[in-house]
Amino acid sequence: MPRFKHILFPVDFSKRCQAAKPFVASMVQRFNARLTLLHVINMPAGWYGGIDSPYPVMFDIPAMLKEGRKKLQEFFDAAPGTDITYSVEHGDPATLITSVSHTNDVDLIVMPTHGYGKFRILLLGSVAAKVLHDTRCAVWTAAHTEDPLQATHIDCRSMICAVDLDQEYVALIRYAEDLAKEYDAELRLVHAVTATEASSDVENDNETRTNLLESASQQIQALQAKAGTNLEIFVDGGPVSTVIETAALRYSADLVVIGRGKLHEKFGRLRTHEYSVIRDSPCPVLSV
Repeated sequence: MPRFKHILFPVDFSKRCQAAKPFVASMVQRFNARLTLLHVINMPAGWYGGIDSPYPVMFDIPAMLKEGRKKLQEFFDAAPGTDITYSVEHGDPATLITSVSHTNDVDLIVMPTHGYGKFRILLLGSVAAKVLHDTRCAVWTAAHTEDPLQATHIDCRSMICAVDLDQEYVALIRYAEDLAKEYDAELRLVHAVTATEASSDVENDNETRTNLLESASQQIQALQAKAGTNLEIFVDGGPVSTVIETAALRYSADLVVIGRGKLHEKFGRLRTHEYSVIRDSPCPVLSV
């Protein structure tokens, strides 16, 4: 059963971090988890000024770290009895977040993404993207919307789990079911049949489309038999992120669970679509 014993919450004091606080508090309470708040002071090299610069820049790093810790304590007012650590570091944010997660047995990183819209090249921001790529633990990302102040998914009554047809998804199905039981949530499985799996004119061939969807459903049922589950399945044709978004909206999902590589060495196609799934999801995504 997924038990988050140590949660890491990187804080940059943004509105999106502010909006994520209720989620963090809820998960800490539900799993009786330790909590580490991490703030990273990141100063690009250009801020220092060069040797020949007429305006050398001087920083009192110890004072900045002390001030950062004070702000961090003011930012998150933990419930009585919470095992909480306030940590302020100086360096590259993504590197330090990953390092802290690896050296402190972190089970879950809670990382809101920035709502910059679908047409920016860095859809998640470089820090979130690097952490998702490098860390070994589960990562929770908030809905990638322009308005961060939405707390409608805290109770988490409905979940969907995105699966492919490979055997490694048996473990992910079990993981998602255990998590759904922890939340007393309804869980459904979602699979996308894409153009690469069929002829280019599949959308114009109703019989081919029907056969592909039925075949995928049967293969997922076979995975469920191995996982010991009997969950409702949603299968549709189209881009992976679009199908997952459609399912999340249809079932009013509060959480999307996707495989990223923690349970197995890799999760193939869904891992390559991870960023687009997070970008398009109308609710938080848990990448494991």
